Amino acid sequence: MGQVYGRTFGVVGMGDIGRAVARKARGLGFEVICWSHSLVPGRRTPEGFEVVSYDELLKRADVVSFHTALVPATHHLLNATNIELLKPGCIVINTSRGAVVDTAAVAAALEAGALWGAGIDVFEEEPLPADDPLVKASHALLTPHAAYWSEEAGLELRTRMTQNAIDVVLGREPHDCLNKQVFANGKLKKLSAAK
Repeated sequence: MGQVYGRTFGVVGMGDIGRAVARKARGLGFEVICWSHSLVPGRRTPEGFEVVSYDELLKRADVVSFHTALVPATHHLLNATNIELLKPGCIVINTSRGAVVDTAAVAAALEAGALWGAGIDVFEEEPLPADDPLVKASHALLTPHAAYWSEEAGLELRTRMTQNAIDVVLGREPHDCLNKQVFANGKLKKLSAAK
């Protein structure tokens, strides 16, 4: 790929993680463009990132990084048809959900020399089968859904998990709660008061 300064980094999905990645890419000297189902192309995000259509992002980006949820509309968001829109020599990164990217299409594009490389941490089938085409693909960096791992990350994970458990026992809403409605409707009571 060569020098990153002046190259274009495309972020697919602009939630908290996508925005953090966009800021880091800009800090490295990339021009950052983004797409998200909730953003309007032709505008800018509050951080100043240019919002483009999904197809335009695929056509312009030197690196495409996926940070979107897996819902029916995002299943194989990158697939055998639209992967042809990518620039020759593009790098594809997926750390979101395995089925967001059609990895068979990525493996084929890598073997054809259409992509410079791919960094994939999530797969449709985990663990990744040994005979998966990606395993044999050149220029593919594959990690087992654990690219975040470090001693510090492990400590933070254990600390947050413990605090969340304490919060539930005391009847408080945990910081990382995904179904907050159980607290709003009063059905979840303080466990220490239950007899």
